[in-house]
Parts: sequence; structure tokens; C-alpha cells
Amino acid sequence: MKFLFLDIYKKSSSRISKDTAGGYGTENSLGDGVLGKSISWIVKNSVFWPNLSFMQLIEEFEIRGNECIYLKHIGVKEKVSGKWDAIFVCSSIVCFETEIESINNILECTSVPIFLCGTVAGHLKEKVPKGIIILSGNYEFFPETLEKENKKLGDIIDHEIIRVQNGDTEKLQLINWKRKGLPKTKNWFLGGGKPFFPFIATRGCPYSCFEYCTYPLSQGRKILPEKHSSVVEKFKILSNKYGKAHIVFRDPVFSINIKQAKLLLKSIGDANLNIDFTAELHLKNIDDEFIDLCKHAKISWLKFGIESAIESVRNSVNRYSIANDDQSRIINKIRKAKIKTVGMFILAQPEDTVDTCNATIDYACKLNLDLAQFSIFTPYPGTPYFNKNKTKINVSIYQDFNQYGLVYDHAEISKKMARDLLEKSYRKFLISKFTRLNF
Repeated sequence: MKFLFLDIYKKSSSRISKDTAGGYGTENSLGDGVLGKSISWIVKNSVFWPNLSFMQLIEEFEIRGNECIYLKHIGVKEKVSGKWDAIFVCSSIVCFETEIESINNILECTSVPIFLCGTVAGHLKEKVPKGIIILSGNYEFFPETLEKENKKLGDIIDHEIIRVQNGDTEKLQLINWKRKGLPKTKNWFLGGGKPFFPFIATRGCPYSCFEYCTYPLSQGRKILPEKHSSVVEKFKILSNKYGKAHIVFRDPVFSINIKQAKLLLKSIGDANLNIDFTAELHLKNIDDEFIDLCKHAKISWLKFGIESAIESVRNSVNRYSIANDDQSRIINKIRKAKIKTVGMFILAQPEDTVDTCNATIDYACKLNLDLAQFSIFTPYPGTPYFNKNKTKINVSIYQDFNQYGLVYDHAEISKKMARDLLEKSYRKFLISKFTRLNF
């Protein structure tokens, strides 16, 4: 069979990622002043990778003998040429209306089955055209699910939503990142200009921050790890094929099972691979042995969410966290091991004020981080916080849910104030970095 995989993006001066926020996506619009727009432009031209589940789905269909074509479109295309047995469209919230408009145009010139891939579409199904099949959850396992149930695509075209839970991670194919039509994946900041590839070894997250976090929505709250031996064998192939590549683990929390994470790190280090890594974790799930094993495995960057400097603000959205003093102590240990750090912060949370946001910005500047990422609290459709606060949502266009603009009525912070705080955060952090440099 012949399948078309469409990856549709709205036009934007900022970097759009459909892989972040559990596949809902983000748009790195980092401020409205000269500095914010300049950093946004740099990020847009320095960082790109597509949705990992969508790319994995291509590989899983292709290994089963199907012809799969990937196309990245900017804006809405009026027609889709060629004869296809099915069309798969990558769904996100950050490009939602553009994707739907494109699907409506496709429907005017074809009657083949169309699959909208992504959990967000299931929570916005009233906006999805009739007859479109929504693939949600860990949909990269969809071809395996069809095999297990002894079904073909034609057997399920009358379904409205198909929720794919999980599958055999060891059987997942390595993604062909040199696929025709796919722009070169890159991350100049974390990868230093090296060949760059995202990879996921553990799906799912059970933490209490599912109150506002979308990863449990898309991947589930049950942990689904891949065996460390299988992961290392895949990395050996990447190491031999792409020397000096940089791999970014896309696990929601890399160290969620610290025992298994240590075993994986030791196995990676023992394999003496010609690649290095970035991983995102929780500062609670880290100790001295873990840091030593990170060095052994050539982990060059560690990312972690701090969100707010104020405990009551974190507690208001059930943020699973540790005390500020412990955060600072662990970050210093990581830096002492010569591993670079990225702290992630969220401004304009429900219990935030301008003063607490400023305290978070000041705290980020004091932590001696290599990079800081600031965003604005976004209540995504499908999350418990969104469901409890629907009346506070003040935008009607879903692709405005980009994590860098205020989309709900805040008790003390306006849309403009939130954007001003965002610009201020990057300005103050960069000044703090500059003043710490030794000339």
C-alpha cells in the first residue's frame, strides 16, 4: 500500500515543535521586544525535529512492506496530488486550525481514509471533520496493534477515535533521519552543530503534575520502558552510521526508574559509543552515582523542570518538586561533573503574582545554569486543570495555545504583563550569565 504522511505547519517567525508538550506542540515566541524577537529567530534557525511518534509510525508501516512518503508543508496546500491508499496527518494544538483547514481541502479532492495522529485531536474532536479517524496515545504501535488483532486499515475506517496504548518497544525500528522530504534535524544549542537525533527509551509518567502536563495524556501514566540492551544496540548502529552524533532522550522523565536508568547509562558507557547525549529528568531522581554514570555515558546536557521558586505556586498545580536548597545543591554537583544544565521555568501560573514571577526569574539567575527556558502556564485541553477552568479560557483559536502567551483569565496578570515578564526573564538571565563570565 502507498501512504502519504503530511506534517503541516502554520507560518510563524518562531520555532514550532510538534514533539514537545506530549505532542501538543510549542511555539518558541520568547518576547515582543528586540531581544525576545532576536532569540526567537535564533532558535527557529537553530533547532528542528518533527514529532517522534509520527516519524516512528512511518518506519513501522514501511518495515511491513508499505511505501511511505513524508511531506512537510508550510501553510495550507489546496491539493494533494498522487494516488494514495491512506493519508496520515500529524496533529498538534500549536498548528491545529491550519491542519484542519488543510484536511478540509484534501477532502474536496480525495475520498481515501485520513488519519489524524495525535492525542490532542481526541480532546478537540468536535472540531475535526466527520469521517476523519483520530489516532491517539502511543500511536507508533498502531501497525503492531493491527497485526495482533489480525486487522487491516480497511477494517477500522468506520472508527472515530483509536486509542493505542502500547506495544513491544524492542521491535520499534530505527528512524531514517535522512528520509526524502525531511529537513535536516538539528539542535545547534544542545548538539553543537553535530548530527542530531531524538530518541525515546521510556514512555509514560505517573507524577502528580498531570494536573497540567500533557505527557500522561498522550503516553499514559504507566511506565513503558525499552530494555537497556535493545536501546544500546540501536545506539551502536547510530554511532557507526553517524559518527559524533548527539542524541536527545525524549523520555518525559529519563530517570523515573533510577535503577534502570543507571543500568542503561552504564551499558551506554561500556559500549564506548562515538555519540553523546542530552536527557531530561527530575532533580529528585538523581544521586552521586547517577551523575558519575552520566559522565561515563557521555551525557553532556541535563534538563530539568523547576517551574517556580515559590513552593505555594508549585503546590497549586500539584507540581511534584523538591526544596529550593536541594535543587541548588544538586545543580552544583552536576556542573562540578562538567555536565551542562538547562532549567525550565513557568511564569503566570494560577497562584502567581508579578512579585512571585520576578522571584522565579531572580532564582533562575542565581542557580548558575548554562541555559534557562521560560514559558507561560498553559491549561491544555484534556488536562484536569483545563476541565475545571474552561470558563477562564479567553482565546478561541487553539493554535494560540503555544505555551508562550496567556490564554486564560489570570487574577493578577494580563496578557501583556505575561509577555513583558517573558521578555524580562530572558534579558535578566542573559545579563546574569554575562556578568559571571571571566575575561
